[in-house]
Amino acid sequence: VNRGMTFPISSLLFLLLLSSVSWAERASRFSIHDDYTPKSWKLIPRTQEAADLTPPRGLKPDDYFAFIPSFVGSVKPGKPFTWSSPCFKNNTATLTINGNSSATLVVSTQDKSSWFCSEGYIIGYVSSFDVRFFELTWFDHTITWPGGWSDAELYDLNNKGIRFFMFPDGLTATTEEIFETVMMFFGGLIGAHVPEWTAEDNLQFLADHMDYKMEERKIQRVNIDKSEVKSGDFLGVMRLDGLDPMLAWAMGSHTGHTTIAMWFDNELYVVESTIKSGYWPTDGVQRTPWDQWIDQAEKANYNVIHLPLSPEVSKRFNTTAAIQFFESVEGLPYGFHNQFTGWIDTHEDNFPGNLTSELAELLMPFGDWLLRKELQKGQTFDFIRQGLNKRLNTNNLSIIEAYMEAGKRGLSVMDVAVMPEQDSWVFNNDDGTPSGPSMVCDVLVMRLWKAAGIFGSLTDQIQATEFTNWDAYSLNIFDSNYKRPQVCVDADPDSQFCQLLGKYRMTLPDYNTVAPYPHMRETCPTKPPKYVKPQNC
Repeated sequence: VNRGMTFPISSLLFLLLLSSVSWAERASRFSIHDDYTPKSWKLIPRTQEAADLTPPRGLKPDDYFAFIPSFVGSVKPGKPFTWSSPCFKNNTATLTINGNSSATLVVSTQDKSSWFCSEGYIIGYVSSFDVRFFELTWFDHTITWPGGWSDAELYDLNNKGIRFFMFPDGLTATTEEIFETVMMFFGGLIGAHVPEWTAEDNLQFLADHMDYKMEERKIQRVNIDKSEVKSGDFLGVMRLDGLDPMLAWAMGSHTGHTTIAMWFDNELYVVESTIKSGYWPTDGVQRTPWDQWIDQAEKANYNVIHLPLSPEVSKRFNTTAAIQFFESVEGLPYGFHNQFTGWIDTHEDNFPGNLTSELAELLMPFGDWLLRKELQKGQTFDFIRQGLNKRLNTNNLSIIEAYMEAGKRGLSVMDVAVMPEQDSWVFNNDDGTPSGPSMVCDVLVMRLWKAAGIFGSLTDQIQATEFTNWDAYSLNIFDSNYKRPQVCVDADPDSQFCQLLGKYRMTLPDYNTVAPYPHMRETCPTKPPKYVKPQNC
């Protein structure tokens, strides 16, 4: 995972988990206590030339993320749970917990509507879940979990029970939907270039899910004079690799990555927070000389748009102060620590598709487990645990222990998660030593704008970590009277923007429209496809 504000990161991890299910067995179990040997593949891609990549044969993605299951309900000890579903009209679940030795779930599926139908579920609690497909109706389905639980796990079982999440479709369709979604990412994330078939899949995804239509451009690189670029200018990026469009879908943004231009000792640089990958050579908070960055971005198939600050704001931009801040954070890791909590502002209205807070809560411990085991990384990839601790004013609680602590205080997990992120928070490195602020791409841009003083008296009343890409480029700090260089006009005569790179034309709805205000973007929904935001949320 890299760049941009978080799509429900749990959803991407969920995709990876489900992709490994043995569907022929009709059931698979995932537990954070399992012995686990990392697979040969890695989430961090390898460098590979576009010519080496060929599209899969037979299926073309058109059901992206359609497999995400919806929350049905939960069964608690001594409280049977009943529900109706398309395949089985009458379903009943009972749960028995035998001290700390075992838990037994009995599921009865009755009154089948069709001989050939089946229904799939994620069934579990915070440290273990099963993926099960039910096809038969004449006997009960018994699922047993062994005990030996921690106090936090037992608290979860007794108070929240076993949760049921139902896949929208049966076994065959769900398998195809997962495959199709994986293919949206596959070509772009394993190679140094984005194959055209991957770009086409992502263009269709953006059009179908966000009504974002990116038209093809004839001129795909525009070289402007560096004198056109001032310190503080914004560069928005869209790479059609699955990841950027997914992040854009979650945020309601037409970019998946953001950077900022800055002058250092009469040399122009691009400053950003990102990670090293098959298409980017440097990790963390970094600066790259302008010409080098443009070349790297072109090679990586970035679509890049340049937004100059207004003359008034540009005059307020204190380059010296911005450089001082950058030098204090240069080399810090990408902001995984608060990627989830910085994006989530509401209990339910930031989740796209079928994703819900209940599913995110269930999957977050597994996301942490998978990242630590699969990537063999520690707190650098901790995307929720430290944030929960800071909100609860606790230290070193695990995710599951933080869930229990919240429950004992009468708070839901989402009550804690939606508490506004604070720019002053310091997060830890892998070895436990203090690292510094945690900043995804747009947060670094905002922190540099704050350090440079462009928000004036509002500086301390705006938390950069609460912003998304859309929030950044919708600020009315840009030059609405900017006269584009002729090379920009020649490349995109009907656009108001100067697009520097890319085969496809970028647009930015709501660009330059929102005046800064105190506690900006701390309570905003981002619900697709309209992404309606209340005033001053």
